[in-house]
Amino acid sequence: ALESDTRVLAWEAGREWKVRVNTISAGGLRSRAAKAIGFIDKVIDYAKANAPLQKDLYASDIGAAAAFLSSPLAAAITGTVVYVDN
Repeated sequence: ALESDTRVLAWEAGREWKVRVNTISAGGLRSRAAKAIGFIDKVIDYAKANAPLQKDLYASDIGAAAAFLSSPLAAAITGTVVYVDN
């Protein structure tokens, strides 16, 4: 659904307003909000054990992807889902 919605929004916004639309699909992140669901540590440990890069994910990793997508370096990228999950 995320990929489909991203492509549709990219098409509509690109044609109508010349705006690029991309999305970031972030992996599990240890945050105060995530602690509220109770089992986030198990989710993060499972993802970390099965990810190609077995390391913690930080908000700065997600921010760096957003900064790239917002920069002129990504000027020709639209309708893309970027997975930031190690």
